Amino acid sequence: MISVILSTNNELRNNYLEALFDALNNQNSECEIIVVDNSSSDATRDVCKKYTQQIHVLENSNRAERFNYGLKKAKWDIIVFHHAATIIPRNSLRDLETALSGRYVWWWYRHSFDVSHPLLKFTSWYSNHVRAKHSGILYADHIIFWKTEVFRAVGWFPNMDVFEETPLCKNLVKRYGKPILLDHSIITSARRFTRRGVYKHALFNQYLKLCYYLWVSHKTMNKSYESRDGYNVKY
Repeated sequence: MISVILSTNNELRNNYLEALFDALNNQNSECEIIVVDNSSSDATRDVCKKYTQQIHVLENSNRAERFNYGLKKAKWDIIVFHHAATIIPRNSLRDLETALSGRYVWWWYRHSFDVSHPLLKFTSWYSNHVRAKHSGILYADHIIFWKTEVFRAVGWFPNMDVFEETPLCKNLVKRYGKPILLDHSIITSARRFTRRGVYKHALFNQYLKLCYYLWVSHKTMNKSYESRDGYNVKY
């Protein structure tokens, strides 16, 4: 069985929750859904209660802390870290179970955006065919999944407000090799791109990556990233 951990923070503005849960309820494999919420001030938890009773509140937390908390509550040996503005394909979890029954221990879905734009198509292509395959670094909106024992062996998500996936993925690559692509495509929201402007946000992402490799504080970076929207952390 599969434990799906969903990190939430005022998600009703994204109009993704109902579709997200609908996709999870239309799977060919049983799963438990664990919601860890950052004390949302909207009706996020009320919507989640329609689909699961496993709802936990972790006030003033970042996504890494919420994912780690959810892992403590998970009962099953396959973990899916679910991005709150991403929809997984229906009837894909059975393939996930099959994938993890083999020798490879961590996998990911093919990435795509919900907005058709040349730069966004390139961004997804680069994520799928260059960054993930060459460096093994994936972000949360790829919906990464692995065996619980593997995650605990390499350490938990580092307590970072942004780029929390990067050091974890590096540890996984070092210990287990690069991730394998599952032959299903997720759909993720282009909300940050449409709000800031596609080209402007793409440049801003590259600026943040440069800051990361220059050891700029993750809180300083994320205040710039989240100050207007607060999708993951409240400021």
